[in-house]
Amino acid sequence: MSRAFALAGAALASLVLVGCQHPENNLAKSAVTPGQLYPLRADAQPDDILLAIHAEGLSPAQDAAVQAAADRWRDSGGQSIMISEPQTPADPAVAYKDVQAVRAHLIAAGVPAAAIQLAGYDSKGDPKAPLKVSFTRYEAEVASCGKNWENLTATEANVVQSNFGCAETANLAAMIADPADLNQPRTDGSADAGRRITVMQSYRKGETTSAASDSKASGAITSAVGGGQ
Repeated sequence: MSRAFALAGAALASLVLVGCQHPENNLAKSAVTPGQLYPLRADAQPDDILLAIHAEGLSPAQDAAVQAAADRWRDSGGQSIMISEPQTPADPAVAYKDVQAVRAHLIAAGVPAAAIQLAGYDSKGDPKAPLKVSFTRYEAEVASCGKNWENLTATEANVVQSNFGCAETANLAAMIADPADLNQPRTDGSADAGRRITVMQSYRKGETTSAASDSKASGAITSAVGGGQ
């Protein structure tokens, strides 16, 4: 009898070990929470537009393309943006004029002049080589998951199911305004020392520390909630 129990126990232990080593659990066996299965990451992607050089300047379509590039640049977190001119243009004076027109358009669209860089590139002697406006933006990487599901009732291994956390990661990737923030936090802006002094002085006097416009807005909201005067 004891030998039969021993054999049954050994068989049961073997089944447990096999369950722990199931290939569907390989992805989840090291995760503590579902969110750790699919961590959010951001990949750098080049964003380039090509503009033909015209003696009459930028066309309406080119103006629209530059404006759209400036909007994408701003949405991407706004690092540097490059205007590249071919090293051997057919007419250097015309190319220079178009470069300055693109630069002026970018500045008018809200790109700081300090963020705009000018450079040349090897056009291999092509007289029709275009101007290039380029910058780097980041895209959140969304995992490909949810295609296959394992047996959710098999809990003997006590591991996170391999698809848990997939939808959460995909939703966050869709909501994050600047995916570059996934790689590293952005730096703090400069402090307003004058505003800080004003707030501290008001606090010491027992006065309202918020700005006047904030106080009015708060009062309006309070009045609306309370049913007005």
